[in-house]
Amino acid sequence: MLELSKITLHLKFTTPAVFPRWLGSAFRGGFGEHLRRACCSDMERDCKKCNSNNDCLFYYIYERESAARGYAPPTRPVIIVPPFFGKELEFKNGCRLNVDIYFFGKFRKYLAHTLLGIKLLGFTGIGGIRRYNMNKFTIDSAECALSGERIYDGETIKLTKIKTIDISQPEFYKDIEDFVEVGFRTPIILKSSEFPPSPQKLLEMIRSRLILFVNEYGDGSTVDDFTCKGEVVPISKHFHELERRSRRTGARRFEGYTGIARYRFEELDNVGKWLLSVGALMGAGPRSSFGCGFLTIKESSLNEDRWDNSTSRNYSESFEHSSLRLRS
Repeated sequence: MLELSKITLHLKFTTPAVFPRWLGSAFRGGFGEHLRRACCSDMERDCKKCNSNNDCLFYYIYERESAARGYAPPTRPVIIVPPFFGKELEFKNGCRLNVDIYFFGKFRKYLAHTLLGIKLLGFTGIGGIRRYNMNKFTIDSAECALSGERIYDGETIKLTKIKTIDISQPEFYKDIEDFVEVGFRTPIILKSSEFPPSPQKLLEMIRSRLILFVNEYGDGSTVDDFTCKGEVVPISKHFHELERRSRRTGARRFEGYTGIARYRFEELDNVGKWLLSVGALMGAGPRSSFGCGFLTIKESSLNEDRWDNSTSRNYSESFEHSSLRLRS
């Protein structure tokens, strides 16, 4: 269905650092400037007319406009997901930062290009404040997030140490019980009235993201529908107005939310349980290329009495999910 690899970079900031509210846009933009230097032998050539663009990581992440299916812009095969702080942070003596990177399909073979692009970004620094000799970093090390194996020690890359999983494999499935706590650790793109998303909406958003990646970098197989019945209790909610920039479309603003919610499933079929496991790894909803919509999902130890008394603002929703076809 879809192969996926995930690594964690351990970055060491060697100068004073000031992190913007949203590092996702800063890393994506800065990485692109340096990735082309790592990939391209002719910086003056038009990417779209280049005979080598089918094997070019920069082209797939930043230039390709047509998806394998449908009319929306394609999902990207390599995604950088730094932590989301929601406010500006300052470190006068430098700091350390862990950043996740996801590789979909065959694109794990571009690990060396990715590390070189990040390394070059570290030399110059991230964000506009880099001009004042700030926000510069080195890659201390990197490890496979799925196996814990070290894949880079600052000098040597060990591509064979990266574990790759197919999300359709049985080992990926977790038999989730009735109560689940979901942390929206990077902004998820929703209207205010929809946060936290209902059980149906959450699973739809996970499934929608999965379908896009399966169509683009997997085998194009059908992602089954699910059935569930449940309710959600909001625990915390934080609104964020975000701005992202690209060379093609310029600056755009959109709204996102982070927070925590607890879900109780009275009924959840095996496809729904599997989708929750998928969501815990690759998130939900749009803007994945900017690191949006990534989740932490864990089973909650709540019992029925604690759930009923947990908040007066809980709301319930019972439904059976109808056939949702996002493939064209």
